[in-house]
Amino acid sequence: MWYILFFRIFLVLGFLLAVWKWGDWKNRENYYSTVLFIMVINLGASFLTYHHILWNYQPDALVKTQTTVELINSYVILPSATFIYLSNFPFNRKGRSYGYIALWILLFSCLELIDNVIGGMSYKNNWSWLSSSILDCAMFPIMRLHYESPLRAWIVCLLITIIVLILFDFSSAEMK
Repeated sequence: MWYILFFRIFLVLGFLLAVWKWGDWKNRENYYSTVLFIMVINLGASFLTYHHILWNYQPDALVKTQTTVELINSYVILPSATFIYLSNFPFNRKGRSYGYIALWILLFSCLELIDNVIGGMSYKNNWSWLSSSILDCAMFPIMRLHYESPLRAWIVCLLITIIVLILFDFSSAEMK
């Protein structure tokens, strides 16, 4: 169980150090609304899946509940990642932007795979690592979309939410 705790501490400290080093702090106001957007989306997903969980986090020596891990994701990991991602996005280079997006998808997919392999998280209700990786393929382009056109990003997220709710057999009775 110590390795789960170590991995979570590594993630939190790693993202905090990375955001300090690679975040564009002079222009942070430009990214603020997208950071909030990602936080709201993650908290909304946690709320919708409260009784029909798609992934389950295992407790460790410090983090005892699923809610705590979701709050760490919502208030530390995802905001940091969003800020770094947008701070360094190659907006004027189309070819490079695809590679940049792919790099972030690979990073998040690998981190989740490691978390799953070490037992820090497991999947439920037909969700899988592949499902999360596909969601990552949507998440990073949506971050950029929100930065450029917030309304369009909200519409895309609503559509993705409806698709996930249908594909993973949610019923309104299971929603909190």
